[in-house]
Amino acid sequence: MHSSKGAIVAAVLSAFCFLSTQAQFPYEASVFTESYVELQNPTLLDIELGWDDPELIFPLPFIFPIGDVSAFELSLGNYGEMIYAMDEIGSINILWPLSVDVIDVSNDPNAASGDVSTIGHQTEGNAPNRIFKIEWNNCGLYEEIDGNGTSNIRLNWQVWLHEGSGIIEYRFGPTTFAVEDIFLLEGEPFTSGMIFNWDYDGYTGNIYAASGDAAAPSWSLETDFESWYYGGPFLDNVPQEGQGYRFNGGSTSISDPVSLEASFQLYPNPTSGTFWVSNLSSHFQNYTCVSASGQVVEQWTLAPRAILMLDEANLAAGIYVVHDEQGMRQKLMIR
Repeated sequence: MHSSKGAIVAAVLSAFCFLSTQAQFPYEASVFTESYVELQNPTLLDIELGWDDPELIFPLPFIFPIGDVSAFELSLGNYGEMIYAMDEIGSINILWPLSVDVIDVSNDPNAASGDVSTIGHQTEGNAPNRIFKIEWNNCGLYEEIDGNGTSNIRLNWQVWLHEGSGIIEYRFGPTTFAVEDIFLLEGEPFTSGMIFNWDYDGYTGNIYAASGDAAAPSWSLETDFESWYYGGPFLDNVPQEGQGYRFNGGSTSISDPVSLEASFQLYPNPTSGTFWVSNLSSHFQNYTCVSASGQVVEQWTLAPRAILMLDEANLAAGIYVVHDEQGMRQKLMIR
C-alpha cells in the first residue's frame, strides 16, 4: 500500500460498517474485443484541475442494479479509479475497472499546456435500452508523477452500464502503461473486477477479480479479501486498446421503476460543514437524514420552495442518506 496515501478505500469508505450477505456472486465475466471510441461530448465531473483522489457523487439517468444494490447514483472514490453503489442501509458494491492510482497529468510541472486528464459521462440510446458510459480520459499514474516527476504513462478506459439487461462492461482504450511499469505499483494488487459486500471496519468483501494474461484472464471469486489483497493472484500485464471485460448476470431490469425527478436538492455536495437543503416541491416537506448505520441523525421541515442553511460540523465525516416523505432520497457526503 502507499504509505503516503493510506489503505485502500480508507478515505472514501471509512464511515461504512454495514456488511450485507449474498448467497452467490451474481455475475460471470467474459472477454471481448471491439474498437475503442472516445466519448465525443461527455459531461465532465466537477473535479478541479490537478485532481488526485477525487471524491464525488453523480446521478444515473436510470436505476441500475449493481448486484443487490439498486443504484440511482454512483460515487467516484478511492484513488479515482473506483465507482461504487450504496443503498440506504450502507450495503456497498464496487466496480473496479483497473486497480491503478490515477491522477491528472497536469500535476507534472513539465506537462505541456492543456495536457489534462478528465473523467466524464454520457448517455446514449433510448429507454429502455440506454447505455450510461463513464470515461477516464488521458489519465496519468500517481506513482510515476509523484516518484519520478514525469508523466509519460497514459491510461484510458470506459465503464458501460446497459439499461434493462443489467450488463456491465469495462472497455480499455489506448495506453502507454507497459508490463515493465507494473513495478511502480509497489506490490499492490493489479487486477480488474468487482468488490461486493464491502465492509471497511472488517476489511472484508467478496472480490471477483481477473488474473494471469489480461487478454485471456482467469476469473476467481475470493471471499478472504485481505489474503487476496496481499497474495493475489493478479494480472500479469495490462489490458490493451480494444480489449473489454463483460459482466453478464442475465436480465436484472427493475419492474417497478422509480421516478428520478428530484423533489429537493442538497448543495454543495460533498460538503465540509455548511450546506443548503432546497425544497423544490409546491408543498411542505419533512426531511430525514440517516447515517450509514441506519441511525436518524437530523430531521427538518421546509415550506414550499424554501431553502434552509444547515451547519453539520458536528456530524462525523462520511456518507448520509437524506429522504423526504415520498421516499425520494439523495446521498450527502460530509468530508
